Amino acid sequence: MKQQKISLADQCADIGWSLTEVRAQKHDKRLWSIEGNPVGLPEEVVGQMFADAGASVSYCEGGSALLLMKAAALETLARRNPFGDRVDAVNRYLEAQMTILVEHTAEIVYSVRNVTSDALERNVSELSRSSTLASFFPRVKATFMLELFEQLGREKLADLLMAFSDAPYDYRAGWPDLIVIEGGQMSLVEVKTSDKLLDSQLRFAKGISSPMGFDCNVVRLKATKVQGV
Repeated sequence: MKQQKISLADQCADIGWSLTEVRAQKHDKRLWSIEGNPVGLPEEVVGQMFADAGASVSYCEGGSALLLMKAAALETLARRNPFGDRVDAVNRYLEAQMTILVEHTAEIVYSVRNVTSDALERNVSELSRSSTLASFFPRVKATFMLELFEQLGREKLADLLMAFSDAPYDYRAGWPDLIVIEGGQMSLVEVKTSDKLLDSQLRFAKGISSPMGFDCNVVRLKATKVQGV
């Protein structure tokens, strides 16, 4: 019996993500534009669409959230660092630290739940000065991380870290392309052109975004003919 093909719409319906189609001009295999805006990669042109509407946008597949959790937990991560090295705590991937320090998960999450705004701001600044992190997460901005902290709050950020710690190496991937903050609301936006959601994205949806109650959306670009082509 021939197996029925699963569409992007089917996937979105299954995990509770909305699906919106946006008409855009396709210039070549990778570059698009929307309504005469500058040409760019799909996530860039969709991010610009949200920015034009007044939203704050981070183009980093969850990088802003991962670094924000690290910043909020940095004092404990540094104190429990197996090398006694704060710089290592700053630079090492969060998924590695949560795996190495698994016996201290409760303590690390507690530190996020109780971090002060001043300490968080200092730690975000410290992370933003790391050339290593800048090479890993070139699009993550300190200003957006602080805005994201204001949006999520300590409790939800701590809950997010707890959920992440269940399977750090699984949940480091699968985050939607964009984090969008607009009108006091945060949403996660995945940008597609023709492909479907990846296994890592479905795992993220079921293990992180759904339990956390995040508003997640998929924007699919639909090609219109470029004038003169």
